[in-house]
Amino acid sequence: MDEDMDFNSGASSQSFPQDSQFSNQGVHDDPSRKMLDLVFVQDCTGSQGSYISSATKNVENICGHIFESGKLQAKEDLRIGLVAFRDHPPQDHTYVVKNFGFSSDISKVQKDLSSLYASGGGDGPEAVTAALVEALNMDWRENASKMVVLIADAPPHGIGEYGDGFDDGSPDGYDPLQVARLMASRGITLFFVACEPALSGYQFATDFYKAITGITSGLMLPLTTADLLTHAIVGSVLENLDMERLVNEVGAAVAQRILGNNESVDDVAKELHERLLLRNESTKKVVIESIYKESEESIHNVNVFTEAPSLSEARPHLRRVQGTRFTDKYLQARASLSRSSYSYSPATPPRSPPSKPAPRSPTLSASPPRKVVTDFAAFGAPKNASVFGTAVASSPFSLAGGKAAFGGMRTTMGRTAFDDDEDEEDADGRQRVELREDSISLDQARRIAMQSAWRGARA
Repeated sequence: MDEDMDFNSGASSQSFPQDSQFSNQGVHDDPSRKMLDLVFVQDCTGSQGSYISSATKNVENICGHIFESGKLQAKEDLRIGLVAFRDHPPQDHTYVVKNFGFSSDISKVQKDLSSLYASGGGDGPEAVTAALVEALNMDWRENASKMVVLIADAPPHGIGEYGDGFDDGSPDGYDPLQVARLMASRGITLFFVACEPALSGYQFATDFYKAITGITSGLMLPLTTADLLTHAIVGSVLENLDMERLVNEVGAAVAQRILGNNESVDDVAKELHERLLLRNESTKKVVIESIYKESEESIHNVNVFTEAPSLSEARPHLRRVQGTRFTDKYLQARASLSRSSYSYSPATPPRSPPSKPAPRSPTLSASPPRKVVTDFAAFGAPKNASVFGTAVASSPFSLAGGKAAFGGMRTTMGRTAFDDDEDEEDADGRQRVELREDSISLDQARRIAMQSAWRGARA
């Protein structure tokens, strides 16, 4: 985001819900209480059967791990929402979206998921925009952390894909770029599980999803198998809870610097990063091995989608990416696995955290040069402040990057799935997912700055 970006750009003319539509949950709206509203937005077209099955089978374990590792206090502190979608008629005549609402009853959520099945679709692009609007309209609690996890292998209508039955955009009139900005302004973070390799068969879908997750300060998580869905969801939630804690602490000061003093997001993020490193701030990070190779065209397209007020204004400026979007490593692994007959069934993450390793000094040698910040009063928290208000020394991971929270998981080949050595090549070429706790990164500081600016613009 450039320093002169208008945080109110792209405000929709559609009838989006106003602030008064945030729900009032009485005692559960206590600002000091940690709460999470998490919505799954699931593509239910013909190619999504394995992901629906994985979510249904593992939702209880996912929620249990989030509850324990996120240190929530009561059952009602975690609410799960579910929105299913297919496509608009005449592409699909079953349904466009199904909204099951929020619930703290995980057995109900599992029952709702089990009622879904993969079928239909049509022209390729699906009713993604309608599903995101449905999620935006839900009764989010004002003081809860708010997350949407979108799981799909197709883009929304209107981004310029060949054969799109609604080439002018979603027939309900909503624009997904505007929806993403409204999510950002209301503190809703979007994470996108990209079901590959199907998604990259589209020309612009990957770039579009990188842009809208970036707008909301979320992440795009490319997965090559539904077996990794549990790990991607749990890791994303736990990382975002750490980000939310820091936004609540420093957001007002950061927003004032960006919106009030007209400083750039990047400059403020660098200064914030340095200050948080000085106090030994650690955060959880979900790390998914990238399968994409960078290209000038892709970077350009992400910037176009990010800055354009609408899809119609973005499309004339998009560039086609030549050749494959995948890395050579992924293509070689895919070819190798297609010749292999053995199966891969990773265990689900344990609910209990791993035993605490011996404390190690944080390794900060690779961080930017230190500069003492004197005008960020909100950054002056005690040096031992860390994840969920516990002391750094009591964190179950080392600041320098200890075992993953999913540590101890083993593949069917008997090999530890996550190692401290990031450069070690997987013997079987399979994609890796890790959850680590480490010194806060510059990218995370930038996401905090972005979230703070969006929320400050709405305040």
